[in-house]
Amino acid sequence: MISLRFFIVLLVSSTAFQGGALAADNSVTLTKPQRFGAAISGKILSPSKIPAKRTAVPITPETVLNAVDDRIRALFDRAADPVTHLVTVASADRAGVGYFIDNFSQIDKDQDGSLRFSEVKGFLEPQLPIERPVSQEIQIIE
Repeated sequence: MISLRFFIVLLVSSTAFQGGALAADNSVTLTKPQRFGAAISGKILSPSKIPAKRTAVPITPETVLNAVDDRIRALFDRAADPVTHLVTVASADRAGVGYFIDNFSQIDKDQDGSLRFSEVKGFLEPQLPIERPVSQEIQIIE
């Protein structure tokens, strides 16, 4: 196991040799890194070229409903059989989507033993705290 002292000496000496800053009296001169700029894959960028941070998406009824639709679609796709694109009790069990298993008989409106996306979405949407607005108004159910 490498001791801490050896590691520090190794770190300082490798830093000194990389910068070519070894003095004649065997002392090490360390230089400060550039104050401005960010290193991305070994390159120094000026502050104007630093990538902008991602901004948060504003919370609106549309963004919430789109996120819910995406989540419903992801759960359905995870549980659906890749050949038939239908969810059965067995495929939901393999995918670990217990919610579909627990509510299978209520979701399966046509009682054919498999779930279509429209059945799953039709079952889950009435349970949402926000209804799809008919007009530009926001309707919140409490």
